Amino acid sequence: MEIKMFSDLTEEQVKFIADSNFTYWKKFNPILDYEESTGNIVAMRGNKNKLPIGVALVNDDKIIGFCTLRENRLKNHLDINPWLCNVMIMEEYKGKGYAKTMLDYACQKFKTFGYDRVYSWTDQVPEFYKKLGWKYEGEITKNEGGTGLLFSKDI
Repeated sequence: MEIKMFSDLTEEQVKFIADSNFTYWKKFNPILDYEESTGNIVAMRGNKNKLPIGVALVNDDKIIGFCTLRENRLKNHLDINPWLCNVMIMEEYKGKGYAKTMLDYACQKFKTFGYDRVYSWTDQVPEFYKKLGWKYEGEITKNEGGTGLLFSKDI
């Protein structure tokens, strides 16, 4: 198992990530646009030393999980940044500690950009973030409407 930046993945691996991300999140956000969503992920392959970037867990060239790191995420909360987004572990690998490994790495990557705190929101798995030591900050308005639960972590 190794952690790689999207910039170190093959074009096919990044396309798999982009498609997986879109397919999963489209269920929860019907206005999500395929071209925009996948294009944003694919574009991260060109970024190595500037945000946004992506991090992936890889085992024998197979994507186990991924997340993205962005400066801004929610249009109504531009004052809150940076963001850990698009956190996903493939179904068959959930519950094995891979997400913690990936998120710890991602947080350290944020630190290299000069940040000392990172944010994420969820409307599905708040216990996951609590279990990993993230602090619940309250409800936050999502881009597509409705609310999510805001978490932060000092890094």
